[in-house]
Amino acid sequence: MKSPHILAISSFAVHGTASLKTFITVLGEKILPVPSLMLNGLTNMSLVKKFDPPFRELLQGTFELAADRTLELILYIGYLGKAEQADIILEMASVYRNQIKMIITDPVSGDHGKKYVPDEVIARWPDIIRRSDMVFPNQTELKILTGNAPDANMENDALIEQFHKLYPETKLIITSIKTGDNAIGLSVTGDKPFIYSHNLLPKNYGGSGDLFLSLFILNHFYKNFSFDDALRFAADQTYNIIKNSIEKGSDDLILEVNNN
Repeated sequence: MKSPHILAISSFAVHGTASLKTFITVLGEKILPVPSLMLNGLTNMSLVKKFDPPFRELLQGTFELAADRTLELILYIGYLGKAEQADIILEMASVYRNQIKMIITDPVSGDHGKKYVPDEVIARWPDIIRRSDMVFPNQTELKILTGNAPDANMENDALIEQFHKLYPETKLIITSIKTGDNAIGLSVTGDKPFIYSHNLLPKNYGGSGDLFLSLFILNHFYKNFSFDDALRFAADQTYNIIKNSIEKGSDDLILEVNNN
């Protein structure tokens, strides 16, 4: 049986290490990247410019070719450049549902108690999440997706309960949870919830979430790790890559990944 390909929808930035650039590095020939937005650099850089790709045409053409080649797909949905892209994605997911093995979504909306995408995009995430098998929000995004303010002071258990009432069929994996002054935790809901944490490192890098998720996909779907082990190993790998990038004084994540 052929291994699935990852049809990945997200932004592509030329300078920096994040989004599709990270997925391509980690997953190599396994990925079919479709940019929702193109940029000359990450948005926290000066002189950043944004460019709209021919999204519908490229996504439809990618699905058509995948069907012609009889490829099995895992559909990954990340950053959306415009709200109407959600409609296009849902339409294509229905037309080519026989090709799609699973839908994994990272509902990119905000972080650190602040949203950084337009409300029109945020309003479309619920429809996509209801079609998704797994969703990977950070703590701020979980608040947004459950109708709360991004900086709301709420217990995780209450947020998780709200999420499952809104999206009962979707598996929830919450990333970037502070479990204390010195640790960031990973909480997974499902049959066997658990929290996995590391010491808090002194620097944040844009693209760390993309790195973690692409490593999870690599470990679970291609290296045949169990779900929990794939999450745990991806978290360890991400931590070590961030630590190494800090030690080398890099402004960007240094991706040294064995994706075989």
